[in-house]
Amino acid sequence: MGVFLLAAGTEPHPTVLLLHGFPGYEQNMDLAQALRRDGWNVLAIHYRGAWGSEGTFSFSHCMEDVGVMLGYVTDAVNAKKFHVDTHRIVAVGHSMGGFLAVAALAQHAEIAAGVVITEGSPERDGPGYFGAGSDPADYAPLAGTSPAALEADAKANAAAWSFAALAAKIAPRPVLDFSANEGLRPSNEALVAALTQAGSPVKHIHMDTDHGFSDHRIALESAILEWLDKTIR
Repeated sequence: MGVFLLAAGTEPHPTVLLLHGFPGYEQNMDLAQALRRDGWNVLAIHYRGAWGSEGTFSFSHCMEDVGVMLGYVTDAVNAKKFHVDTHRIVAVGHSMGGFLAVAALAQHAEIAAGVVITEGSPERDGPGYFGAGSDPADYAPLAGTSPAALEADAKANAAAWSFAALAAKIAPRPVLDFSANEGLRPSNEALVAALTQAGSPVKHIHMDTDHGFSDHRIALESAILEWLDKTIR
């Protein structure tokens, strides 16, 4: 279940896969509209088992769903119909979606670049996703899962989802990373270090704001658009 925002005009457009976090209260649709105004198509979905989408929610399923998104926009019929430039596809993710953007870059060579709006890794930042301190409200929009199930998913994939393993498959594609004051800055800095060591050009921006970048939305959008216009166009 999702929405595909199409930029004006019939020429091939660069296209963003917009990936929300856990569980997805922040959809970043203001960013989606800003991207569309700038000439980008934007595909945004709810992962399976989230917010009424059919299926069972898990981190692994989210990663598979991003692959489905990519397959949809690169399908020859859809690319022609929706004016998609298949050589300029970017994954943009927030929180858990930031991790998914990194994983998508590692798994799919067709993705040209990634934007991470504060990274939330199940492997590295697990206590924020599950365990005794979990917020029940985070699980209300999710079907077929539990803190224990998500913990097992993260533990089973710990090696494959480490920053070092992912970064090695991303280089030399570029990444823009944002951190905030919500406690995930060390994780973002570790990601930047791993990507830099692996050979990816990385730009890191820290903003003095909360997890949702609530009072920095325009600054966030402007920084992303500027970077994309310089890096991908």
